[in-house]
Amino acid sequence: MIIQDGLEFHAAELRRMSGIQGWLPARIPAQIAEQLNERGRFIATDTVATEIRFVTDARNIRLTLSALKPEFGLDQLEVRIYYGDFQFQSYWLKPGVVTTLMFSPPPQLAAIKEEYTRRGPGIGFAPSVCRILSQRGGLIYCGIETFGHALRPPNSSEKPEKTCLFYGSSITNSTLDGYPSVAAQKLGVDFINLGLSGACHVEPLLSDWMASLEDWDFAVFELGINMIEASYDTDVFQERVKYLMEVFTTRHPQKPLVMMMPFPSYFRNEFRKRPLEVDRDAAYCQILRELYAQFQSRGNWHLLESSDILDDTCCLGADFLHLKTYGHAAMGLKLAERLKDIGF
Repeated sequence: MIIQDGLEFHAAELRRMSGIQGWLPARIPAQIAEQLNERGRFIATDTVATEIRFVTDARNIRLTLSALKPEFGLDQLEVRIYYGDFQFQSYWLKPGVVTTLMFSPPPQLAAIKEEYTRRGPGIGFAPSVCRILSQRGGLIYCGIETFGHALRPPNSSEKPEKTCLFYGSSITNSTLDGYPSVAAQKLGVDFINLGLSGACHVEPLLSDWMASLEDWDFAVFELGINMIEASYDTDVFQERVKYLMEVFTTRHPQKPLVMMMPFPSYFRNEFRKRPLEVDRDAAYCQILRELYAQFQSRGNWHLLESSDILDDTCCLGADFLHLKTYGHAAMGLKLAERLKDIGF
């Protein structure tokens, strides 16, 4: 969390980007990101699930933003404005163009009883909190104007009491409608999304940095698929996951830690045509089960088989690998149920 200009940036650091006068709320500090794999260095600039948060009684808000071009074919970056847990407006930013958004708080929220705008203290966000979020891409903050009205970061009572940390592949990196967002909203918790699309290689220095963070209450790890696709030998996968589990167990022995199997491993092997990937997939899953058995008595670890939270092939897109909107919603809601069962 970073405070600047009376705003709270839900990010690891604010990063200056060359050629644009503004700040990118980065999920991973540059000194860590620059040591990741080739794709990881690029994906670390993705601002999905980072947020700009503030509280003001101003009726007119002028927010100036810019954007980096999204990776996959889109010419513009979607930005959503929420008040509390309620989506309010969406805007589309042209990459490289400084754009000023002008908006006012939704008047309807003031007329709604409090029990309908928040489920209870410490659950979800208070409706007074304005939240700016971007889709996959790069959001850049350039400035804000509230025309003489006070502007402040939200206080702890206006935010969720608990926070979940997510780390994984593109399934985790996903979008604002991805399963981490769905699960977090269902549970009424905040979340930190450290998914690295196509680049989740479980590097030890990243495990060290993630484990050094203190502002989370439980963590979910979705590991394996990117290392399978990158053809890492099973001993490298085992070594890296074991190191991650070691540092998290040592630093956070009481916090709930959830390991999820690669997705959708339990039926992927039935339709894959490449034997090497099938064999490596099965070996990775067995490694995760064995490591879970090894660490279960040393920390608060939990293992979720993919079939526990993804039981419908129609959750997948036509590539039979990535989840689509329905799949993310189904998985997020089911994951939230499993996390409740565990005691979150």
